[in-house]
Amino acid sequence: MKKIEKSAQFLESNRMLFQCPVCGKGFTQVNNNQFICESNHSFDLSKKGSIHFLLKQPHNDYDTDMLKYRRIVAQDELWHPMLAEVSKYITNQSGVHLDVGCGEGSHLHHLQALGLKGTSIGFDISKDAIQLAAALYTDVFWSVADLAQSPFATASYDTIFNILSPSNYSEFDRLLKKGGQVIKVIPSENYLIEIRELTGKNLIPYSNQDVIEKFYEHYPNAIRTSVSYKHEVKASIVQPLLNMTPLSWNSKQSLEEIQLEEVSIDMDILIGNKG
Repeated sequence: MKKIEKSAQFLESNRMLFQCPVCGKGFTQVNNNQFICESNHSFDLSKKGSIHFLLKQPHNDYDTDMLKYRRIVAQDELWHPMLAEVSKYITNQSGVHLDVGCGEGSHLHHLQALGLKGTSIGFDISKDAIQLAAALYTDVFWSVADLAQSPFATASYDTIFNILSPSNYSEFDRLLKKGGQVIKVIPSENYLIEIRELTGKNLIPYSNQDVIEKFYEHYPNAIRTSVSYKHEVKASIVQPLLNMTPLSWNSKQSLEEIQLEEVSIDMDILIGNKG
């Protein structure tokens, strides 16, 4: 079965998980690879099986090359210990899951490898990111969408993953089922500190306290845990690692001159539940 046919079947079977980002009404059918809402607004499936819900083209700093660098680094298992920790806190492994700002898809794909089942949807505002995700990972439904004009239905999701991406807590609360959870991952003080030091970006100590406080405002009973480890940097990964992160952009030092043997991954994981 072609990817576009598989995705059309997915949409037909899971119409209740979506709402039209134009009018807010439900979707009624998939016809000729178009997802059509009650008001007859339609959105086309791509040949790779993803769907584009954006109403306007956003500004986006992340180009295809940068996303490819991120995939190379992800395939070097940089994030695996962090994702293993995330997996421990998923209360409904067989539920309906939404990855907000999923990038090129590697986080959600690895969570599936760790045992995540059920229905998984990943979305990002970057069309390039979703094209990369849809080309390689076929067990997730991928879409180009904007959290500010969300095409996802109210009270339909058990788990929202928010890994190194912006948040909209009022929207998260709308999307979550009663008792559903948000799992947010954010950098902590020593995250990639070796790169910050080498590129002159460590003049002011990094703090995520504002982000943590805002999370607790919305989820007062949230759980917070930390994950920290060193990752050996192979010679073949140095340049992809440097090019994937804004920490290296506009560096005072030429990236080709930078040598790395290891990097620090230091992150906080915040878990909040909708009452």
